[in-house]
Amino acid sequence: MMKNLLKMIFVMAMATGISLIVELFGVGSQSIVMMFLLGVLFTAVLTRSRGWAVSSAVLATLVFILLFTEPRYTLHVYNGADLILLGFFLVTAIVAGTITSRLQTQMELASSNEKTAQTMYKIALGFLSASGTNSVIKIGKDMLHNYVGIDGDIILGEKPIEGKTEYPIMSASGLQGKLVLNEQSEDQKVLVIQALCTQLGIALEREKLVKEREEIRMAMEKERQRSMLLRSIAHDLRSPLTALSGSGSLLSDNYDKLTDEERKDLACNVSEETVWLIDLVENILGMTRITEDHLVLKKQDEVIDDIVGEAIKHTERLFKENKLNVRLPDEILTAPMDGKLIAQVIINLLENAVCHTKRGTLVELSVYADNGRIAVSVSDNGDGVPDKIRSKLFEKFATQNEDIVDGRMGLGLGLAICKAIVEAHGGSIRYADNKPHGAVFTFMIPMEDSHE
Repeated sequence: MMKNLLKMIFVMAMATGISLIVELFGVGSQSIVMMFLLGVLFTAVLTRSRGWAVSSAVLATLVFILLFTEPRYTLHVYNGADLILLGFFLVTAIVAGTITSRLQTQMELASSNEKTAQTMYKIALGFLSASGTNSVIKIGKDMLHNYVGIDGDIILGEKPIEGKTEYPIMSASGLQGKLVLNEQSEDQKVLVIQALCTQLGIALEREKLVKEREEIRMAMEKERQRSMLLRSIAHDLRSPLTALSGSGSLLSDNYDKLTDEERKDLACNVSEETVWLIDLVENILGMTRITEDHLVLKKQDEVIDDIVGEAIKHTERLFKENKLNVRLPDEILTAPMDGKLIAQVIINLLENAVCHTKRGTLVELSVYADNGRIAVSVSDNGDGVPDKIRSKLFEKFATQNEDIVDGRMGLGLGLAICKAIVEAHGGSIRYADNKPHGAVFTFMIPMEDSHE
């Protein structure tokens, strides 16, 4: 109040001083009245108050009567023209001061509304990039500090908070939480806080819907894979079981009629089909352990030549009609590994090379050192991998045909198991085209354990 009073006195003093100066140059009372009218307008602008504008008009009238009407230095006015002039001046000054004050107030309100609108736009824009509930909460706290100037907390759920100012965070599905302020906010900031709560509610609702949609997608994917696994197991078991049943029945019913060579062939068929079933079950169990995070490595220093030898011995039956060329390094290469699992990787790669190529295909197994890592490469000169499954080659159930057909194409688990085992050893596996045609699968594992 004292500040506005000093402003009014200063403006009126300036108007009076200028009026006294211009009167010396013969300027009439009508022009002097305009000088005081300007003073009233300046007072209204500086004080931004209708009351101070009216007060300055009254003060200007008194000063004009005292200094510029006859008789001078009194509050008496004998000239009728001066009275009319003063009456018009007082009314004009009050109206002009009021209008100016209101216009100033409206301009300030418009400016404040513009800032509020910009703030609300920034708040809405800020939540667009939020991903995850924690990110939404962090952005909300930062905005509360930046745009309201106070700190607070965002409490999810309906937990009651006592002794603090809180605002509900609502969404279409109901109460999402509360915005709790650490201190009282200014009245003009309430609209910003409410807008912040609205955007928080929308963002939290969006994250909730995204989470629910992802859960539904995961459940559907899990059900799809379960159905595919059951269907694939039923198919893959049918062929070897049929062969076992046929060979067993033939041996049982015609044992005496069969020659030794025929009985030997049937026994070999039984053995091969049994090994196939064992490999199938091993892959299923291996993927189950990997999916449930039960893959435990029993590492120890192993010579890679021994592991390769074990894998080749296990897959000898596959190369009766195919050729296998093995290239081992001259030096002895060792690495910390789970020998059984690495052998399983090599077995799966060799089986893939045979099962997905024609009879008589040349398969090459190469082992070499590469910058502190042991590299194992399995290549063939078949038709290679179709473009449509390359992007998901190391995923579960990645097969050349989605439809189940007769033949041993496998469950599509082999490469997924290989990838999981190799990565558990801190290594990597990749696919490349063989030149001029065929496929090359290479995996690498470090020669030294990075965890030591």
